Amino acid sequence: MNQPHCGAFADKVEVELSRAERYRVFVSLSVLDLTPAGAVAGDRTLEVLREVMRQVKSAIRASDEVALLHDHCLAVLLPETPRQGAEIAMKRLTELVKGKLVESLGAGLDRVIPVEIASYPDTAGARTLTGFLEELEQRNRN
Repeated sequence: MNQPHCGAFADKVEVELSRAERYRVFVSLSVLDLTPAGAVAGDRTLEVLREVMRQVKSAIRASDEVALLHDHCLAVLLPETPRQGAEIAMKRLTELVKGKLVESLGAGLDRVIPVEIASYPDTAGARTLTGFLEELEQRNRN
């Protein structure tokens, strides 16, 4: 699913990463894999995922960004948020997303939603935000 906002979102990620490096602040990027919703929604997939995105946008800070990416992924950019804060935010947002999917598409979508998080600076020893962004861009090309 190619979204028109993917390029703009990638640009925002780059800007926030540069800002984080310059001012030595945190930034986190989280991606929720909503593939099961796409399998259930069929022709309504884009409509349902856009509604989920609107719900997430209304539940995050004004400085945060959200975008639909390829393969039914929802990305959330959290400026000035360390990994621990991103984990807390994503736990809350994942519950919101599950509730919206169940409401829109019915039972069976209340299972675990895979979430990936990358943060700068990387204090947890996980992959870097830059590597995560490169991986997302590579998936977009395929």
